[in-house]
Amino acid sequence: MNENQNAKRTLTQAEIRRAELLKEREEKLFADGYERHDLTTTVEKANSTGYLLPLPFAVVIFILFIGLHGFKDTIDILKNHTGLWIAGVFAFLISNIVLAFVHECIHAIFWAMGTEHGFKDIELGFIKEQITPYCTSKAPLSKGRYILGSLMPATILGLGFGITGVITGNFLFLMIGVCQILAGAGDLLVSSMLLRYKTAGKDVVLMDHPTEVGLIVYDKNLNI
Repeated sequence: MNENQNAKRTLTQAEIRRAELLKEREEKLFADGYERHDLTTTVEKANSTGYLLPLPFAVVIFILFIGLHGFKDTIDILKNHTGLWIAGVFAFLISNIVLAFVHECIHAIFWAMGTEHGFKDIELGFIKEQITPYCTSKAPLSKGRYILGSLMPATILGLGFGITGVITGNFLFLMIGVCQILAGAGDLLVSSMLLRYKTAGKDVVLMDHPTEVGLIVYDKNLNI
């Protein structure tokens, strides 16, 4: 656990319980000869430099839309249909607020498929200080399952809405898709950290971090 990061906010009771549960599991792992390596980042970094990772996907979707449809219809709405434009902005904002929670539910679904007790091992919550919903797994996950569960929200929501916008020429769907692709910045950042991390042995346990953005690798043959 990164105490410097946690010092900036008060942990919720759920986070404290998860940290205590991890400590109990960790003691057993240490007794079995495992070593710990944190692969974590901050919400601030995920929401700043992390955007550089999904940005190319968002740009490609945007370029495809311009190439097929241009902005003629969008500009016409801006000039001649103020009410429709305002309704579109409102729909865009509300959609992204709702999809922020759907995003976490998608994490939950795909991670639950890879845990021993399914949804009982998954916890959803909300960090008030950061105005951020979250999903975390209290049980170990395989490398493939962790990455799959991490990337599916941006894939389903981002590419789903984005491609639909490109096919139909719907600018609102395009922008929702672009935002949802960018919303996966932290997920893509952590997944890239995990993909770059190399272990010397196959005996590895992956645990979602109980309070931070990222995960913890327990390895008997740590090779950094």
